[in-house]
Amino acid sequence: MSSEIEARRVQRFGRSTLMVSLPAEWVRDVGLKPGDTVTITVEEDKSLRIYPAFIKVEKERKITLKISKYTKSSLIDRCLEAAYSLGYDVITVEVVDGSLEEEQLKTLRGFVKELIGAEIIDHTPTRVIIQIFVDPVKHSISGIISRMTSLIKYMIQYLGHLMVERKLHFVDEILELRRELTRFYMLSMRQTFLGQIDRSYGRLLEVKNYMLPRYRSIARSLDLIGEAMANIALYLKSLKPEEFEEVSKRMGEIKELLDLFQVSLERSIESIEKANVIEAFNTLSLGEEFYNHVTRYIERTLKENAGKPHYQIVREIVEILRRSSLDMKVITSVGFDLAVERSGGVIDLSSGEAIKIV
Repeated sequence: MSSEIEARRVQRFGRSTLMVSLPAEWVRDVGLKPGDTVTITVEEDKSLRIYPAFIKVEKERKITLKISKYTKSSLIDRCLEAAYSLGYDVITVEVVDGSLEEEQLKTLRGFVKELIGAEIIDHTPTRVIIQIFVDPVKHSISGIISRMTSLIKYMIQYLGHLMVERKLHFVDEILELRRELTRFYMLSMRQTFLGQIDRSYGRLLEVKNYMLPRYRSIARSLDLIGEAMANIALYLKSLKPEEFEEVSKRMGEIKELLDLFQVSLERSIESIEKANVIEAFNTLSLGEEFYNHVTRYIERTLKENAGKPHYQIVREIVEILRRSSLDMKVITSVGFDLAVERSGGVIDLSSGEAIKIV
């Protein structure tokens, strides 16, 4: 049956019942008969979705990767990640010219280990079937964003101790938190995509489907911030003891910048879940303020030390933080849009805190 839009007149049947006829071609295609039951779903936009009760609506998305024993593991891994983020529920990997190589098997097991909800449900020398089990109620979008923010908070705390105490084993903790952050970022990609293509799934995520791309951009910004924190940790680990000793005089100042960044980020995330336009507006400047604060630190505090050995090291760390402030600006900008959307169609800017803004 072709995808066509038809206009049909609503007729009165009896004293209070309204009736509309169903397309004859559709009735024939699905085999609907008088007396059969149909299921009617009211969509978010108030439209109706009708399908016969005896027809099971296919929800499971499946994809098959046909590979050679010579196929590079990096290509397989990238395809698996894409399938996960695109909402596929069953991923089958089949070898067409032999059996799975050792490196390929490691890639498949690593994929299952690293991504939330992934399990191997069938495993032979020539084929592996991976099922993705993700509960949209348990993993709401707001819950994922909150978890990602907490992970970044822990990364910053460990980073602060690493700077002040030079406990290099904290680098491993930071990298482990980074891996966990990546898992939730990939989950956010999956959930937001599924919510867009399936409105009923989107309702379970507690977000209107047309706003899901905004949440995706927030998750991406958080992922980039987490990557920045991990890069600082790796950079500190790479320093020689004498280099770390040289720069240790400035570590207290850098830790203060980190603490300020953490507070600003937490405020930015808090404003996302509120319908307060004024509060969201006040957080819009947080990213820019931090950017300017770091810039002043570079220009005033570091300028006098430009010729000293520790200058370039401190400058590198501070520049990473300054770039991360741009990701914070994305978060606050999206947070303001979300506050406007939640306002219910009326935004009162005529009194109270609104008229105090200068």
